[in-house]
Amino acid sequence: MTLDFLDAAFVDRWQASLPTAIPAAPALAPVAPALPPATTIAAPAADDFVDRLLAAARTEWETLADEVVAARGRGRRAVAIVACERAAGCSTLTAGLVRVLHERGREAIACGSGAIPTTGATHDKRIVLVDGGVWFPPGRINRQRLLVAASGCDAAILVIRSGRRPPAAWSTCLEAIGVEPLGEVVSFVPTTAAGQP
Repeated sequence: MTLDFLDAAFVDRWQASLPTAIPAAPALAPVAPALPPATTIAAPAADDFVDRLLAAARTEWETLADEVVAARGRGRRAVAIVACERAAGCSTLTAGLVRVLHERGREAIACGSGAIPTTGATHDKRIVLVDGGVWFPPGRINRQRLLVAASGCDAAILVIRSGRRPPAAWSTCLEAIGVEPLGEVVSFVPTTAAGQP
């Protein structure tokens, strides 16, 4: 999974604010179209942004993964990660959840809202995490827009930036169109001593 433009800009600003720069993961060499059967490709360096987030709040990531696995057990195959505004952290949350689920031995894939895989029966154990983007922009919730955005999704997790409030009726609106709300995740929480409660 690659970071989109906004995520990459956030990571650049975050790295610039640190006292010492964090080395970027080395780029993988292009792969020739035909690889010999014994050839393997090394994974990127483990010391990246998502790994740091996973290490900083491991319990919270595990709890969120538990909720996604439980929803899959209830028949919810495609879980959308959605927000009220751009750059709330949906892509980062999607990447982190995929990584936690893979560590647990679960088959999980990430995709954009327009690329939800339709193959596979409901008994398929795969979990699809959809980087859904903005489903609840400022103002009134538009049911028709929400229906279109939620097409193919069975459940949703709302990502809200620290200090912002979610729409009051977001979960009720999702339930009305048949999408199970799994909860809210607060992103961009201050980590400095001054920012903690």
